[in-house]
Amino acid sequence: MLRVFVSSTFSDLEEYRRAVCDIIRQFGAVDVAMEHLGAHDERPKELCMSLVREGSDAFVGIYAHRYGTVPKGDTRSITELEYDEATRCGLKRLIYIIDDKTPWQKNFIDDGDKAKLLNSFKDRLRQKHFCKFFTNKHELAAFVVADIAREFFLYPVVGPGGESGKNPKNIQEWNEARVGTYRDNRNVFLAHTLQPSKKAGQDYDIAIYLIPHRSNDPKYLRNDLSDIVEAEFFLGEYFNNKVFRVKNKGGTVGIVVSAYGPFLCTCRVMFSDGHRVMLNRYIDFEMGSQIRHP
Repeated sequence: MLRVFVSSTFSDLEEYRRAVCDIIRQFGAVDVAMEHLGAHDERPKELCMSLVREGSDAFVGIYAHRYGTVPKGDTRSITELEYDEATRCGLKRLIYIIDDKTPWQKNFIDDGDKAKLLNSFKDRLRQKHFCKFFTNKHELAAFVVADIAREFFLYPVVGPGGESGKNPKNIQEWNEARVGTYRDNRNVFLAHTLQPSKKAGQDYDIAIYLIPHRSNDPKYLRNDLSDIVEAEFFLGEYFNNKVFRVKNKGGTVGIVVSAYGPFLCTCRVMFSDGHRVMLNRYIDFEMGSQIRHP
């Protein structure tokens, strides 16, 4: 089971941390977080380093306007030390920084030397990572689950003989990975389209649906969805953790929902022979940037 270390200052980001930890658990992973230590900002340095080093498989860093506690005898905060330990251990690091335009409580904004240290740390993060900038806890949670899914779950690579692996070594193994994905999915995939929403508080109306993969190569050919009985769509807590079950009616299988932010869709497809396939699609709003709102 994937173990994700969640690093941030605490008091200013408590609600944000809770949203991230919740979404990590919903995804079936384990959140490794300071809340479980019975401590808040004043957490013990050695224990934090140990949890990063020995108890984690991935690292999520969340940063706002506080640098955090600097242990006696150190020149860096616990928060920066956690990041450096994750770097030293070779963990996958996912970095999220508050958008500077987001309103923030003044008592949670550092000044003086700590502000300089924080700005230097953020500059280092921006140089080394593709950072994502969030404006609210819902957007942050959506970013985190999408990135974890992309990095650890959505793209299983099939190596020679069908064995699972993550390091194809040549073109043949890359092709075997692709063929394995087509085969495992039975040449069925998820797609989505966007339209500007007319509902108050929502950005887009989104159609999420199954599509057959049509190809000139018989190995990949699927003309229709006639052997699919139904599909179950799960969109997460912001859709009340509801499973939307859709029967195949006339070869069309999908749903339409409204949303104000990106999210991950997980879909279970049931075939007439009893076989089931799990599909995932990140419902991004990138294509919406080309659509003019009314």
